Amino acid sequence: MTVIDVIELLDRFQTSIVGVIGFFGVIWTLRANSKHDREAHERQLATKRQTLRRILAAEFRNYARALKQNLDGPTPDSEFISIGRVRRLLSDSLSSDLGLLNLDEVDIIVNAIISLDGMNHFLANHAGEISETRFLIPATMWSEVKYCLATTKDALDLATKALALTGEV
Repeated sequence: MTVIDVIELLDRFQTSIVGVIGFFGVIWTLRANSKHDREAHERQLATKRQTLRRILAAEFRNYARALKQNLDGPTPDSEFISIGRVRRLLSDSLSSDLGLLNLDEVDIIVNAIISLDGMNHFLANHAGEISETRFLIPATMWSEVKYCLATTKDALDLATKALALTGEV
């Protein structure tokens, strides 16, 4: 086959050759755009995970600090103990996003949330009076209340430590 034959062959199949090259160009562009979109989506998910971890850790630290103050305070000498009610603000509204976290983190965080809710129910069941923001518990229940507060604080501390293990908190 001579050079003239090759040129004649290229001239004859020029449209087909351009079509094949164009088709591969389109495929390459689609793959490049898909990769870019996938990387952008992964960055968005990583940012959401990091934000979720930080919010949960901050909320759990605040609850644990409040429980520690109750536990470290003097033994009550009055007829009633006043303990603040837990109002889960952020963790309640973010519960649908927990699936973004690792399974181990979800397990520990859900345990902390269950502990908080369980503590609220325990205190409500044993309260002599309940207001919008506080429980008034009979002082005779102090040892049981102290145990409930301590176990809830431990669950919150564990959740905070688990969230910190990722290095994003």
